[in-house]
Amino acid sequence: MNRTIFHFKYVCLAFLLTLTLFTFSTNSHAGDSIKKITLSELKTVLESNKGKVVILDLWATWCPPCRKEIPVFVSLYNKYKDKGVEIIGIAYDENGLEVVPAFVKKNGINYPVYLDGGGIAEAYDLQAYPTAIIYGKNGAVVNKHIGFVSEKEFDDEIGELLKK
Repeated sequence: MNRTIFHFKYVCLAFLLTLTLFTFSTNSHAGDSIKKITLSELKTVLESNKGKVVILDLWATWCPPCRKEIPVFVSLYNKYKDKGVEIIGIAYDENGLEVVPAFVKKNGINYPVYLDGGGIAEAYDLQAYPTAIIYGKNGAVVNKHIGFVSEKEFDDEIGELLKK
C-alpha cells in the first residue's frame, strides 16, 4: 500500500512538472508565432476588439524612434490590458520572419505583433515609422501619431478615450 501511495505522489509530481513546463513554454515564446497579416485580416482583428480602445502601432526593428517607443507600449499594455485597451503591432521589416521574433523576445513585447502581409501601409497612408493609429471604443479612428510619442501623451489620450 505504501508503494502505491509513493508511486501516486511521483506520478502527480511528474504531471504537475510537465504541465508547468508546457505552460511556460507556450507563454514565453510569443515571438515564435509571429505571422503575416493582411489588411482584411487586420480589419477582422480590429472588429473583434470593438468596445476597446485600440492602438495600432506600425513600426520596424531598424527604426530608432520605434525602438524607443516599444517600452512605452509594453508599459501601457501592462497598465491597461485588463481595462479595455488593446495594442497591436505591425512590423515592417524586409526579413521580418528572421528578425522580428527575436526582437519581440529581447524587448519583452507582451502584446500581439504581426508582420505586414500587404495593403496595410497603403490603407493608413504610412509615411514614417513609427505611426500609431488610435481607435475609440466604437471602432472608429480618433487619432494618428507620426513619430515617437511619450508614455504620458498616450496615457492621457487613453484615459480620455476610456471615459467615452
